[in-house]
Amino acid sequence: MNKQLQLVADIEKRKEDDLALKFAQAKQDLQKQHEKLAGLEQFQRDYMNTVIESGKKGLSSSGFQRLQSFISQLDLACSQQRGNITKAEKVVEQRRALWLQQQRKRKSIEAVIEKQQKKHALHLQRQEQTLADEFANNMAARLLQNI
Repeated sequence: MNKQLQLVADIEKRKEDDLALKFAQAKQDLQKQHEKLAGLEQFQRDYMNTVIESGKKGLSSSGFQRLQSFISQLDLACSQQRGNITKAEKVVEQRRALWLQQQRKRKSIEAVIEKQQKKHALHLQRQEQTLADEFANNMAARLLQNI
């Protein structure tokens, strides 16, 4: 039974490792989503500075409308990216929870294995003590018979 439990523990460890990898990948994806938002926001700031400089030089109403439309598109892109970040955060938390759940499962199986090993070692120790006691009793009985 110990070998069977060890096999189960090995399988559970592989599952845990796989879930840990998926968790790490989700965290990496979240970081990329944050970087993408930071890039969009920086582009938006740079673009706004360009618009301000262009406005100081004079801007036609059609040119202003085009700029305003593009700024709205940038706002929408930033908003969508924030939504992507929210989704990525949820994925990270879900994968973290699955990984921790699998870790607890593996540890409980390993605890059962360790308990069985200790029980088996104690049983062997008691057997050895019984044999030693019997040997000592037999030797004492022989010594008494020879007296």
